[in-house]
Amino acid sequence: MLRSSRIGRAIVAVRMDRDAAALMGIRVNKVYAVTFGIAALMAVACGALMSVVYPITTNITGLLIGKAFTICVIGGLGSVPGALAGGMALGLIESVAGNYVGAQYAILLGSLLMLVLLMVRPTGLLGKKGYE
Repeated sequence: MLRSSRIGRAIVAVRMDRDAAALMGIRVNKVYAVTFGIAALMAVACGALMSVVYPITTNITGLLIGKAFTICVIGGLGSVPGALAGGMALGLIESVAGNYVGAQYAILLGSLLMLVLLMVRPTGLLGKKGYE
């Protein structure tokens, strides 16, 4: 989607070089607003889906930010399919680890997977060069 649609190409152009994108006729402030709107929409969808699984408390943000960081690193930075693959990999690892070693160590094993993957493949599963 980021490579095939007009707004996707504008988002990538602004991410790479804001000044050059503005010189090419892209309205940078509009791209920022659309990108913020897309991120807010995805956050609302994520919150709605997570509220079914996790109890909502005020101190859950650390857990969710940690999981999001781990997913991005495992999947690879700069890759949307990588983020999906990282989420699936972390979910499977935590589910299997929760059954065998206990739920308290499932998050630890996910973090260990991230560290091992960083040593073996710094770009992540589907990451691109230059983002490591």
